[in-house]
Amino acid sequence: MPSADILLAIAVPLGIWAMVLVFVLAVLLAVNDGVQRLRRLHQVPCFRCQYYTNSPYLKCPVHPLNAGSEAALCCADYEPAVATRFSHPKTRFRTGSPWLKFSSSKS
Repeated sequence: MPSADILLAIAVPLGIWAMVLVFVLAVLLAVNDGVQRLRRLHQVPCFRCQYYTNSPYLKCPVHPLNAGSEAALCCADYEPAVATRFSHPKTRFRTGSPWLKFSSSKS
């Protein structure tokens, strides 16, 4: 039976290392797939379109189901947003500070 003990002493560590290798390979493949998906999603033109509303309820009134998804990569209604002198991508649709509306004036 010493040959069975030697076989077990070799097979068990090799099996454990094989499982670790398969796990690491699966994690690397998942990360690679995620990076490729993010690169595709960064090509979506919705955020630069004039119809994009930046609202959590209705992102695009023209194609509300496809807004911000991979289906919008080939959107036929894409129109580049016209940049004005005072427009900023994050504050493009804000009209003012809410604190200014409710501030009390000193007499």
